[in-house]
Amino acid sequence: MNSFLLSDDWKKIMDDYHLTMGEVSQQSIQVLALSELLNEEKCRAYVEWLAEHIGSGTVRVASSMLVKRVANLLVAPVLSAATYYNKGIGIRPEHCHLFHLAASSAGPAFPYMVLSDARVTVPDANHRESWQAGIIKELFADCLTPFIKTVAVVGSVSKATLWENVMVRVAHVYSYDEEQDEARRQLLRDDFSFLAMNAPGELFGMSKNPFASFVNKDQGGCIVGRSRRLTCCLYYQMAPEYCLKCPKQ
Repeated sequence: MNSFLLSDDWKKIMDDYHLTMGEVSQQSIQVLALSELLNEEKCRAYVEWLAEHIGSGTVRVASSMLVKRVANLLVAPVLSAATYYNKGIGIRPEHCHLFHLAASSAGPAFPYMVLSDARVTVPDANHRESWQAGIIKELFADCLTPFIKTVAVVGSVSKATLWENVMVRVAHVYSYDEEQDEARRQLLRDDFSFLAMNAPGELFGMSKNPFASFVNKDQGGCIVGRSRRLTCCLYYQMAPEYCLKCPKQ
C-alpha cells in the first residue's frame, strides 16, 4: 500500500469525511458497491430502502440526500488530498462501498463508505494541471457522473439539483481563511477555479462543466461558490428546517 494511504494526513482526511479503507464493518446491515448503483434496478431498490431507513418520506428526497452524502464521503476527500497534499487518490466505483451500521452501533442513519482499493499519484513538475485533469476525469466521468445520472432517473430529481448538492460539498474543500499563507490560499483559488470553471465538460463525462452555473466571482474577482443555492435539495421535506443556502428561505 502506498505510504500516503497509511499517513496521518490521509487518516485525518478520512476522519473528517467519515471515509475508511479496508473491509466493510461486520455490523453493517446494508452494503453496496457504488458500481451496483449504476444499475437502475439495484439503485431503485436501494433508494426505496434508504427513504424508509432515513425517514425521508419519498424516494425523491432520499435520492437528493444520497448524492449529498456520497459527495461528502468520496468527492471531498479525493479533492482534499489533491489540493492539500498533492496526492491523487485513484478510485473505481467497484472499490467504493456504501454501508449502513446496525441500529445498535453509534452513528447516523446515512451511509458510510469504505474503499477496498485505491492508488496514489503525484504530479510531475510543471504538469500539475494535466495531473489534476486526470483526477477529475477518474473521479467524475468514470465514477460520479454515471451515478448521478442513474439517481436522477430513479428519484425523478433534476440533475441540476444533484450537481449543486455536490458543489456545496466541493466549495467547502476550497474555502480558506486569513490564517493560511498566501501560497496556500492561491493554490486553493487556482484548483477551485480549474475544477469549477475551466475544466472542460469531457472530464466530467458531460458536454459542459456541471459546476459552472453554481459559482460566481467575489469582490476580488476570485471564483467562489454561490452564497445561495439556485436549486432546492429538498432537505426541508424531511426536517423542520431549511438548509442555510436554501433558495426557498
